[in-house]
Order: sequence, then structure tokens, then C-alpha cells
Amino acid sequence: MDTRAGKPVEVAQTLDRGLRVLETLADAQDGMTATDVAAALGVHRSIVARLLTTLLNRGYVGRRRDGRYVLGTTLLSLARRVSNNLLVVAGPELSEVSERLGLTAVLHIADGADAVALASVEPRNAAFHVGLRPGSRHPLPQAASGMAILAGRPPVEGEDPEITEARALGYAKTTSRLVPNFTGIAAPITIAGEAEAAVGLIVPAHEVHDDDMLAREVVALADRIGRALH
Repeated sequence: MDTRAGKPVEVAQTLDRGLRVLETLADAQDGMTATDVAAALGVHRSIVARLLTTLLNRGYVGRRRDGRYVLGTTLLSLARRVSNNLLVVAGPELSEVSERLGLTAVLHIADGADAVALASVEPRNAAFHVGLRPGSRHPLPQAASGMAILAGRPPVEGEDPEITEARALGYAKTTSRLVPNFTGIAAPITIAGEAEAAVGLIVPAHEVHDDDMLAREVVALADRIGRALH
């Protein structure tokens, strides 16, 4: 039994174990045997074997020729649906703010330790082109979008002080970290209670901008998208 806000919360043990199996496999780059998974979870191998068989039948895990288990394609399908839904909701919002401010608006989603660009929207009369391609990725701590995602999560021991500052501000700001001579301002988007995406604006570093106003725009944009997804 778990507790949240001081109240007991019933936990479906089998489901909880199944999810823990998936989380454990996600951290194993070379897959795991049933014995490995059982040892990692502290659960008897027979229980893990039944869980793996169920997950295998549903496509949530796969089994290689060497017998090791890995994450399955069903998870990729679910992740794709989440991404598509996010794009459907965020697309019009990105276009509106890009046209209104005359700046490039970008959307990133977390994928493990990386931030992956889902969309980059430029105004029709763009005076500059950022060239950020959908599908491009970078480590989460590298630039504003990834830092915003990390700042939207609980603090961790030894984290970068910039992330701590971004959490206090509600947004992250970096210059020339991802695109040379450009500044990125980004805020986290909360999906199902977790910071798994970020929206941002990209501005030429040499131009004078009202950074406080842009930060407010980004935070409000992230909030609108997050609320629309709930």
C-alpha cells in the first residue's frame, strides 16, 4: 500500500510489478534474462517469467534469439500516439505565437536522457532561419529545452545550478548551446503529471529583446498546451 497526501492508496501489485519490469528493461541497453530481471526486482523468477510472458504476448517486450528480453514495439506505438497528440494540440499554439512575435517556436519531448525536436515553426516573414530539424536530438542538460524539462522535474542531488535556477524561474535560457548565435528560452510542459516536453522560442543573440516578456510568453504557452492535454 502506498500513501499520498497522507491517505493510503491501494496498489495493484501485479500491474505494479509489470511496470517495474518495463522500467528495468528500459535501463538495460543489452537486454536482460528472466533471472536478471528477477534479481533486479527482488522477486521470484517464476513470477517474473509469468509477467514477461504476458508482456511478450502483448508486444510490450520482445525476446531476442539469445533469450534476453528487451522493450517491445507496442511501447513505440504508444509513445508515437503521445507524440502525435502533443503535436495536434501544440501545433496551432506554436504557429500563433511564432506569427505574433515573429520568432521561431520549437517543441521538444524527452526521450531517455535526450531532448528530441518534434516541431520547429517559423513565421511566414522570417528574417532568419534557425534550421532546427524535427527528429534532431541533444542531451537534456545541453540547452534550454532539455534544461526546462529537467527543471520541471523534482530536484536531484548534484544537479546543474542552471537547472535549479530554471526551476525557480519557471523557464530556462541559454545562448549558443544548440544553435550558434541564437538564444533559446523554454518552459516545461507537464503531461500526465510529469515534465516530459518543453516549448520554447529562439531569438538572435545579437538583437535586443525583452527577455522577461518572452519568458512570460513561453511559460503561458507551455501552460496552455499542458492544460489542453489533460
